[in-house]
Amino acid sequence: MPTAGLPQLPASENKIYIFKAKAFINGAGGAVNVFRPRSTAEGQGRAWYPVWNSGSGYALGMQVGAELTLMENRFVPARFKDGYGPVGAWFLFFKAQALTATGEDYCANEEYLADAKEKYGAYVDAMGTAIRNHLMMQAMKDGKGPIMMQTSEAMAKIAEEMKAKLGEEEGAKKVKHLEAEAWEDFLDMCIGQAGLWAAQNVEPEKVNSEIMPTEPYLLGSHAGCAGFWVSGPEHLIKEMGAPEDWFWGYNRMSTVPGLFMMGDVVGASGHKFSSGSHAEGRLAAKAAIAYILDNPDMPDAGLNPDDVAAQLYFPFETYEQYKNQTSDPNVNPNYIRPKLMQARLQKIADEYFGGISTWYMTSKTMLEEGLKKLVMLKEDAAKMAAADLHELMRCWEQFHRILSVEAHARHILFREESRYPGYYYRGDFNKIDDDNWRCFVNSRYDNTTGEFQLFKREYKQLVD
Repeated sequence: MPTAGLPQLPASENKIYIFKAKAFINGAGGAVNVFRPRSTAEGQGRAWYPVWNSGSGYALGMQVGAELTLMENRFVPARFKDGYGPVGAWFLFFKAQALTATGEDYCANEEYLADAKEKYGAYVDAMGTAIRNHLMMQAMKDGKGPIMMQTSEAMAKIAEEMKAKLGEEEGAKKVKHLEAEAWEDFLDMCIGQAGLWAAQNVEPEKVNSEIMPTEPYLLGSHAGCAGFWVSGPEHLIKEMGAPEDWFWGYNRMSTVPGLFMMGDVVGASGHKFSSGSHAEGRLAAKAAIAYILDNPDMPDAGLNPDDVAAQLYFPFETYEQYKNQTSDPNVNPNYIRPKLMQARLQKIADEYFGGISTWYMTSKTMLEEGLKKLVMLKEDAAKMAAADLHELMRCWEQFHRILSVEAHARHILFREESRYPGYYYRGDFNKIDDDNWRCFVNSRYDNTTGEFQLFKREYKQLVD
């Protein structure tokens, strides 16, 4: 294609930049594509959550010893099947229902509710996202699928209301405006969903669409709370009676002095949507400045640039050394390419740590078997190979994903209950046990030995 007049991007350079700072803020996001997704082939990278979040936020903090909290938590949203389009707008704004193929509201099924209350107690009454997932999957297991979002009925009801309120002509105009907003909602947030509807001749105001739970995501915002144990604001102690060890001088600072967290990597602080994560970033930035003013000396990280370069570029050397030993550069006994590494990681996570293939079910024996395979995968990660800079980035993304999902699995193994039914289940402890597990599960990772230390921290209800 002609390139005259188009801005020219600078060529990639093999340069390493080492930044020194008196304080750092980690906002590198959560982790997606750590579990095998429902989409396959060209759609395999599709996810509800930002695909560039590869666990780097977790891995970077873990490797310097920052304390993690609630890494057993994950988010499994119900989404439009195959397109991963969000359903919240249809539920909340258009008041649409999700029903079984026989027209049943699975959230009102007395048999399902009674069984859930026996295992999960009063949490079922709140009917949160996880419980709605659980009830949906009960219906699907009973062969009552597919689960259909009643988009056409919702729009028809809105049309009746608008015409009754505004008159036939003005009501019709208002409905057209709302339909346009519905499409714009998906073009803004998930253009793939709009494309899928178009490809399947679906007009959501006329035809209902199937929904189902996605693969798990690790995140500390939205409806997830996996991340780092950070200092809360001082007023939690003074005004709300929080335990004194919830605050250690600087808001949003991790257990590593000078390392602050924001967004998805802040644990035990879910339901931060876009504006919430933005606000948290401002809090972290202000606290980091206060820390710098109190600690003006520049710390010495003791990094040798040559050693850093050797480590970062090692996948290049591996590829160049061995690439000609086989006729297919993707199949080689001396290295593994990052795409194949990711496939192995997703298979382990999916089959042993409660992914879609087991209906999010796992157990002590399954977790331990998966962790054995994951330890071997970590050994093989040292033999990843990169043919170019893009693939080099992919190598490090996979390493970060491995660390993130290992922390996730070890936390699930430590917590002997099913705290989040609908997101995951411990088949050997398939109940919520508030007597023993209404607490924070925390851990520290030793980057030298590769070992995790797991322990409980006190939970205190501050707001009724």
